Parts: sequence; structure tokens; C-alpha cells
Amino acid sequence: MASTEKITLQDALQNVDVLDELPLPDQQPHIEAAPLSIHYQANMDTNFEDRAAFVAGVARYIEEATVHAKLVS
Repeated sequence: MASTEKITLQDALQNVDVLDELPLPDQQPHIEAAPLSIHYQANMDTNFEDRAAFVAGVARYIEEATVHAKLVS
């Protein structure tokens, strides 16, 4: 049967704070990555001036460079 007792916001927040103090039974540390911002700049220009350098340095696949060149024409 559901309780009709009303709980205040302050009581609820105190209950959450108590959960932070609850010891873990396996004594494992919390592992969480540090927050980092990611800056990404997309370049949709497929008009490659130096296609050979693109193939040799980045793509290494002639087929991919050919498809990119055909997108411009």
C-alpha cells in the first residue's frame, strides 16, 4: 500500500547526500574520465588541388581519392 506521507525537497536532497556516503561492498574506486571539450571543424570541400598527396598521406587508397574527385565534377 502506498504511503500518503509527504516528503519535502530538502528531505529528498538529504537522502541523496546520504547515498554518497554509503560504502561500496567491494571497495572498488570510482573510475570516471575527466570532462574534456571537443572542438571539431568539418570541411566539406572535396575539390582537392593535390590529389596525389591526399592519396599518399591520408587516404592511401586511389579508389577513395577518385570518388572524391568525381564528386566535384
